[in-house]
Amino acid sequence: MQRVLFLSGRTGGGPRAAAAATAHATRAAVVSWLAIPLASAAVADGNFRVVGVAADRAAAIVTAAEEARSTAFTTLLDQPAPAAWRVRCEVHVHHDPGAFAAAVGGPPAAARGATSIEFGETDVLLRRIDVMGDGSAVVPDALAHEIVHVVLADHFVAGPPPRWADEGLAVLFDAADIQRRHDADFRTGQDHGLAWSPRDLLMLDQLPSGTPRQRVFYGQSAAVVRWLVARRDPATFIRFLDDSAVRGTEAALQAHYDLDSIAALEQAWREVPAFTLLGMTSPNRQSGE
Repeated sequence: MQRVLFLSGRTGGGPRAAAAATAHATRAAVVSWLAIPLASAAVADGNFRVVGVAADRAAAIVTAAEEARSTAFTTLLDQPAPAAWRVRCEVHVHHDPGAFAAAVGGPPAAARGATSIEFGETDVLLRRIDVMGDGSAVVPDALAHEIVHVVLADHFVAGPPPRWADEGLAVLFDAADIQRRHDADFRTGQDHGLAWSPRDLLMLDQLPSGTPRQRVFYGQSAAVVRWLVARRDPATFIRFLDDSAVRGTEAALQAHYDLDSIAALEQAWREVPAFTLLGMTSPNRQSGE
């Protein structure tokens, strides 16, 4: 069994465990939720259980979470009617950074959300999302981003997708203003020599250390994913990731994008398309910041 933590910034056994234990250990912080007390009040409905807010707000968050889950399954995995999760996803809403950091083990100060997934022999045993809920919006700004991580875990059963792809896809479910801030972080990183070459980014297997480099990573990952999604569609991108795990990245680029090398992806940060909203576009999707 393993617990895997994904952090989103401002801006064990079985097939998967056997194949991915080392990769997960290097690409994400591992935390134990056993020491984290659960709040007594909660609203549970469908695939989600929301903890930490009043019942009316919790109900709105459940509705938004179901919409984001449905959109992610339909858009990314071509599953317009996904099966219900046997184990609900817990959504814990925090109102100050200290409480959030205590819950997820002290992430960077700029983090807005975190996802933890525990795998058993053949099934997911725990799905948990922690989000900051201190903004003016009813629905926390990081919710859809974190739900993408949870949904992708249902598909990548043999091992996790590359970290750049996982985070890049999640950013494309963020509101447009958040995507713009990530892109600005990337452009600033380029100006200061903090961006990665295409090959180095695609081979990066863990979140870089240090807040400035992490911000560049999120922005650059989203830029590459946005470009590849615009070149074909989200479902093709998922097939590319599946094929990369079997045939290698360059063979998959050739098969799905007619690119003969990783170096050809240099175009990605010269021809980045308009901001992509793969998630919800209702007013509730606006940033709470």
